[in-house]
Amino acid sequence: MVWPWPLDVDAYVERGRQIEAPRPACPECAGTMQGWYGYYRHLREDRDRLIWIPRVRCRECGRTQALLPWFVLPWRWDAMEWIGRGIELAAAGWGYRRIAALLGRPESTVRDGLRRVRRAADELCRQLLARATSWGWSGWELPPSGLRRLWAAVQALAEQWRRRRGPASAWLVTNLITGGRLLATNRSTPLEAKASSGWMARKSNLEVPDDS
Repeated sequence: MVWPWPLDVDAYVERGRQIEAPRPACPECAGTMQGWYGYYRHLREDRDRLIWIPRVRCRECGRTQALLPWFVLPWRWDAMEWIGRGIELAAAGWGYRRIAALLGRPESTVRDGLRRVRRAADELCRQLLARATSWGWSGWELPPSGLRRLWAAVQALAEQWRRRRGPASAWLVTNLITGGRLLATNRSTPLEAKASSGWMARKSNLEVPDDS
């Protein structure tokens, strides 16, 4: 479950296990969640660090969930901003080898990541633009498809977020709204839980309401 950490990555790392994470409703049964220990995981930017990820457990159904700050993607070491930067460069026409050299990542990692994003790009665009539209976005002059369209959708969503909630990175907002599904074919649920729209989460009307 992805949630919007209000400070930067360094502040998160400094807090260690003292992170005050939210207690969202259970995405499975809407039950009450309680703290349930946690674990350390890698986060790679210009260097590799270990960060603490708290977990919660539903009092009703017993399901546990990891609470990922919005700069983290499930099952990916690289921080969201670094992955987003690679997508921006690919949308601008850069090849994966050139991107890998700039970001200091293995070529295979960049190549495979971009393949995943390209496969999911159309669906991600629909999700992001649906959310941006619900917040008042009305621009329709977008690239026809692919990574260029995805990057435009990311910017449209971020513009509407900032208008309502203040400054935030476009890629962090995207990670929150998609629940960490940018690169992974997984069932990770955003801190905003599944709503009637079919892609938002049950928590969305409380955490990021359409009319806020």
